[in-house]
Amino acid sequence: MAREARAVRVWLGYALPELASGAGRERFYQQLGEIFIPATVELMAPQGLQAYVPSVLPPSGHPKVPDEIALVFYPSRQCYQQASHATVAGRAYGALHGTVFSFQARQGRPASHSDFPAPFDDQPKQSGPVQLFDCGGNWQQGAVFSEVWLRSGQGVAAFRQAVCEAMGTLRARPRQGLLGVYFYLDDDLLVVWSHWQQQGQVLQADTIGELVWADAAAAVAVPSSPFADYAGLPVGPGQAFNLQFSLSPAASEGGR
Repeated sequence: MAREARAVRVWLGYALPELASGAGRERFYQQLGEIFIPATVELMAPQGLQAYVPSVLPPSGHPKVPDEIALVFYPSRQCYQQASHATVAGRAYGALHGTVFSFQARQGRPASHSDFPAPFDDQPKQSGPVQLFDCGGNWQQGAVFSEVWLRSGQGVAAFRQAVCEAMGTLRARPRQGLLGVYFYLDDDLLVVWSHWQQQGQVLQADTIGELVWADAAAAVAVPSSPFADYAGLPVGPGQAFNLQFSLSPAASEGGR
């Protein structure tokens, strides 16, 4: 199993206030399906994107629950930096986030954010994105299962300790067919992504907290070119996608 964390961006997106509820929520789904999700593949796959697993969460009413979560794989951090910041396509894609996601904390809702994971350190105080383990396979293949939990009833310390103990046990004794696990943790929220050879399943127990949402990602493809005729991907609440696309030479070489 990989000891060093892979170059994967762990994303938690919070919709702009005008797209967070009511009629605006339908526009949020529409913009994700018609522009944002396809553009991720069409603009970034030629520059090294290896896998992309976005999930659109159903409205929960809790300010900490994101509107979209995603794992975004690159062969190296250098490749990600090059693709995202040194190219016009990458900068345009970065700017596209601001058309649907808020990057300011408002009314108790966090700002949208992403980061590379740190290796699991067995400490309940560890926050942010974490790589529990990863066998290094292609996350486009097999099954990817996502789950979102909220702290419920227990205090912060107890919530974090329960997550830490569960993750430590899982790393020591992985489930059969389980190839990799990433998670995000803070005082109130736990998001888990798991990669399986075949069928995925919920990894955590109800003693962790309240299960907000869990599902397997559906394999879908979008055109490789942004100039192709394409109406968009139908997107609605509670849907998870595993985008299928061919890897570019940059994805194998680790960047230029």
